[in-house]
Amino acid sequence: MYWLKKLFGSKNCYVCGQKASQPQKYLDDKGKIVYVCYKCVPYAERRALRKP
Repeated sequence: MYWLKKLFGSKNCYVCGQKASQPQKYLDDKGKIVYVCYKCVPYAERRALRKP
């Protein structure tokens, strides 16, 4: 069941590192999809993270 938890587990915020509430997808500099919580969205957009 570990794979199921990993597949549907909670996402951590890329900026603050906490559990992302209402996560939004962004692309980092390397093109990897990262999740950002709704509180950190303005900061992520200032850092020029791109929407996929």
